[in-house]
Amino acid sequence: MPRISDQDINAVRAKADIVDVISRYLQVQRKGKSYVALCPFHDDHSPSMSISPDRQIYKCFVCGAGGNVFTFVQNYEKVSFTEAVAQVANIVGYPLSLENDLPAKPEDPHKKAMYKVMEEMIRYTIYALNTNEAVLEKQYLEDRGLNDQIRAKFEIGYNPPNDALYHFLKAKGYKESDMVDCNVVRTGPRGINDVFSGRITFPIHDQHGNPIGFSARSIDPNNPSKYINTTDTELFRKSDIVYNYHRAKSQARKEGCVYVTEGVTDVIAFAKAGIDNCVCTLGTSCTDHQIQLLKSLAPKIVFCYDGDDAGQKATWRAAKMALGKNCRVTVIDNQSGKDPDEIVRSQGADGLKAMIRKELTWMEFVLMFLQKHTNMDNYSERREFVRRAEAEISLLEDELDRQHFTDELSRISGFKLNYQPKAVRQEHTSVLPAAKVPDGFAEAEDIILAMMLASPEAARRYSDHLGYLTDKTKHTASMMIIDAYRTKGRAEPSALIDETDNEDIRQLFVRLATHWACSIPYEEKILDGAIRKVLIQAKTTQADAFRQALQGPLSSENREIILNQYQECLMDLRRYIDEDNKQD
Repeated sequence: MPRISDQDINAVRAKADIVDVISRYLQVQRKGKSYVALCPFHDDHSPSMSISPDRQIYKCFVCGAGGNVFTFVQNYEKVSFTEAVAQVANIVGYPLSLENDLPAKPEDPHKKAMYKVMEEMIRYTIYALNTNEAVLEKQYLEDRGLNDQIRAKFEIGYNPPNDALYHFLKAKGYKESDMVDCNVVRTGPRGINDVFSGRITFPIHDQHGNPIGFSARSIDPNNPSKYINTTDTELFRKSDIVYNYHRAKSQARKEGCVYVTEGVTDVIAFAKAGIDNCVCTLGTSCTDHQIQLLKSLAPKIVFCYDGDDAGQKATWRAAKMALGKNCRVTVIDNQSGKDPDEIVRSQGADGLKAMIRKELTWMEFVLMFLQKHTNMDNYSERREFVRRAEAEISLLEDELDRQHFTDELSRISGFKLNYQPKAVRQEHTSVLPAAKVPDGFAEAEDIILAMMLASPEAARRYSDHLGYLTDKTKHTASMMIIDAYRTKGRAEPSALIDETDNEDIRQLFVRLATHWACSIPYEEKILDGAIRKVLIQAKTTQADAFRQALQGPLSSENREIILNQYQECLMDLRRYIDEDNKQD
């Protein structure tokens, strides 16, 4: 089984900061000494995942998911432990040695060739835009405010006519089959032709920044297809793409929100206005995969589709999908009749910034949208409008919001609607089982282990005065902690997690690292009290076993032996109880 050396694993873990790594996947927010984020391992409504930079672990207090930096990448990316270590090493810039026989994912030579074709086309089209052959196209871009800086940022280019791209790529030695597979050329009755001939090109990248396709515009007024996109290829699937993801992710995570528009030029318009946390879905159709990508950018998604009927209906569909994945959703109220690109061109950056300040909450949009699509003079339609709006209101978490929008719905519809607090409607909701409260004995073992994690003195005292835990998982954890102090001089939860394949033990270390007893200075009195609780429990169990044995058939000799053991056990038990009572 291929593996990475323990030395490299420890080095990568030591160099990696869990907050920095997780922030590459999720929007994180500082909260006291820790950070919080929406947990990606369940449908999270509010940040329930805590990230500890001190302990280098994460823990979700709703679904229980937790671990260290490798565990997070392993579970998020759904890769093996070795692959997770490799990915973290790549993030932190740690060179893994070749002799480790790292099972890197085999590189697909065909995809590699396709990426090279795409990169070469981008370079060529950028060059071609600055030639005399593209004077009209360049002037068109200049007239729309796409200056040198913006063109360079978005790698805007031009695909000359007469199959110039094909001849260029052919001369550079690229295979025709790879060009066709990339959909930059196509075969037909007249041979091989450029797909985007005579068009301005806007490269499209995946979330990792790899070039995978193009959106291309013709400025010929007689061309019936103003815009065309790459058709589905091995690299490009429109339903999986969020345009500008790789550029927007840093600013989106910093701002905590991402603006979602319909098209490429809308994203560029936002950039011209100095707003870099903007992406688009290449049209109004939005998929679950795209919503998941948007959610990974920021907890708040601001939809800024066009204000026409098609755009509003698309907003409704996409926002409902985002809400279903527990994203926070708002909507820009664009009543101008213009798209963002037109607004920037006619009103400048200030015009766009003024428009995005008209941000509606989801429920404000719901009432506006449903009312717009309802004949309010028709009783049946008005009743259906109320029914649909009430269903959305019932999903609001805030009591004040539910009351306000119920009153607003009543005003708009003319129906007298009586608001009921959510607690009154509990019979319509599923009741979650109450969490099991740990007993004093189980808590005592947790206290012992947590203090051992935080202090070598606690580990030594545990070894001298107890040396065992009755829970098998916890006893194994205690032995791992003692061994860590013996071999490494310290016991780090993030390192201990990697030393076992037992998920119960891993999750135990995560829980212990967030336990209050792991965060306080070592106090012998607290540890001794917990040890007594374990001893009392152990002696109680032992006494019960002796008592049960004495009730069965025994020889007189064995009965005497067990009776003596029983009495000694009771004496120890009374002593531990008396000591415990004195401390109380």
